[in-house]
Formats: sequence, structure tokens, C-alpha cells
Amino acid sequence: MPHTRDDPERPEPGAPGVLLLHGFTSTPASMEPVAQVLREAGYAVEVPLLPGHGTRWEDLNATSAGEILRAALAGWDRLAARRSHVAVVGLSMGGALAMHVAARRAPFAAVTINPCLRLKPLQLGFARLAGGVLPSVAPVAGDIAKPGVVEEAYDRTPVRGVAVLGRIVAHVRRELDLVRAPVLLLRSATDNVLPRASADTLVHRMDPGNLTQVVLERSLHVATLDHDADAVGRLTLEFLAAARRGEAEAGQPMTPTLSGEDA
Repeated sequence: MPHTRDDPERPEPGAPGVLLLHGFTSTPASMEPVAQVLREAGYAVEVPLLPGHGTRWEDLNATSAGEILRAALAGWDRLAARRSHVAVVGLSMGGALAMHVAARRAPFAAVTINPCLRLKPLQLGFARLAGGVLPSVAPVAGDIAKPGVVEEAYDRTPVRGVAVLGRIVAHVRRELDLVRAPVLLLRSATDNVLPRASADTLVHRMDPGNLTQVVLERSLHVATLDHDADAVGRLTLEFLAAARRGEAEAGQPMTPTLSGEDA
């Protein structure tokens, strides 16, 4: 698997860029439908494979929170070195990392899809207690309602990796007040992986005038591959276009909606 999926030659000079960040135990393939929509719209796209992912689940047990956080910023820096205007999009853990990038860099917009900003208490507690004796448990990947769709991800969940995810999440929560970019939150009505409090954390911490929220009624956690995949791509495009037009700075609301075809 390539370290990153990028199309550096296709976009016109001066075209904006978008960094896309995948979720815990997953790969860039989970972001490919959104990435393809952005490429077709002329964006320069980078989808890095995050440390500890795309190899063996054991590698994620040996990966630190700092490595993953730094990799997200490094992905931004690589793209920003080539593009003057860059946005960030992420799913699940990648959604939390997108907010980390938004807090530490200056994206013109951020899109976070079912962001992992809180874990279920039992998930984190179990990982802390069992990480030294139990290397892995059943997979968390693949929470998708659409029949026949399989997420490219580890077939086991590394227990120490869950504790690392908890440290990433706690770190990002402390940074949310630093986010100044307009944010689009796409959240599934039903999510079997994360508690409702996860996305609610962003709602409660963000300035309401800087946050647009859309509920995806037909998808589970991995919305980028689910029934609402087309809607996720369209809503992301609309939001980035609105941000580029400066609607946020002008005080005009950015309110992308589900069309009849998407609903």
C-alpha cells in the first residue's frame, strides 16, 4: 500500500489542497470516495497512511500518540508547501486529527466526519487494564449499513492502540478552543462505534457561528463508504466552496443540506 494517495500533477497551479485523514485501524481507502470527488473538482489531494496502520495490527500496539499526531501535521505541512490554501477532512480518529490540524495550523476549512472525541468508558477502561496482557480483541472497523461494502482495515483491534487513541482524543479535546477555521460536522444518526457524546463534544465546544452540523440518516460510523457516501462528498465540496468564497468571514451562514437524491 502506498504511504499516501496524491495526484500532484492534475490540479491547476494555484488550486487549493485538501488533506484527508483516515480512522483508527483503517487505511486511506476509507477516504477514497471523498478524495475522488475532490480530485474531480480540481483540488490537490493528499491522503497519508498514518503510523501503525496498513501493515500488521501489532504495529499499532507499538505506535505512540505523538507519532500519529505529528504525522497529521506533517501531512498538512507537505501539502501546504505546494498549495497556498489548504483544508482538512477526517473520519473518526482522522476527524479528531483534523481538529488537531485546525488547532495547530491555518486551514481555510475543516470537515470532521463522526469524529472520535470521546470513547465509550468501557473501551478506554478495558484498554488501560488489559493492554499488558491481552494484545488484541475483535475488530471495530466495518460499521457500515450498506450491504456488501467492506472497509480495508485490521481484522483485530490492538488493545494498547486503543489506549493510544484515548491519549490522542484527550490531547485534541484540550485544543478545540484554538480552532478558528469554519468547521463542518457530519454525524451519523446511528453510530455503533462511538458514543453520542463524541460528536456532542465538538458541538458544545465550538462557537455556534463557526460550526455547521448535518446528520446522516442512512449511514453508520464509516459514512464515507456507506449509503451517504455521495452526500458526504457533495456536502464537503459545498462547504469548502463556501469557505473559499469567504462566507464565514462575511457572517453568512454555510448551510449545506441533503438533497432529495441523497436523503
